[in-house]
Amino acid sequence: MEQPAQEKSTCRRQLSGIILLVLLWAGLTAGGFWYAGYYIDRAAREIQEANALNIQAIEEQIMSLHNEMSAIKEALDKTDATITSTGTASREVNKRINEMDEHLKRLEKSLDILKESGNADY
Repeated sequence: MEQPAQEKSTCRRQLSGIILLVLLWAGLTAGGFWYAGYYIDRAAREIQEANALNIQAIEEQIMSLHNEMSAIKEALDKTDATITSTGTASREVNKRINEMDEHLKRLEKSLDILKESGNADY
């Protein structure tokens, strides 16, 4: 049994239409995967660039903080040296005050003796 020519032609058109739809679907699927990969790569690059800028800003802040910490440490070292020398000077001043206090006490005793000897004359 042979199919009439018109049926063969319809069957071929349907088959070619199905093949065309399958090829179109495959092309759209492949294009979708390609675009998704492109979009993901582009987003990853943008994130990497943003992260690089953020890391650079953070490194600059860390260097600034490091410089400030060094300045503070240096100031503390100078303050410590000043306090140490002030402590030494303070001890010397206290020693001198004690010596002068003892000298004043001796002078008071001498004055009392002079007052007593002066009262004895009257």
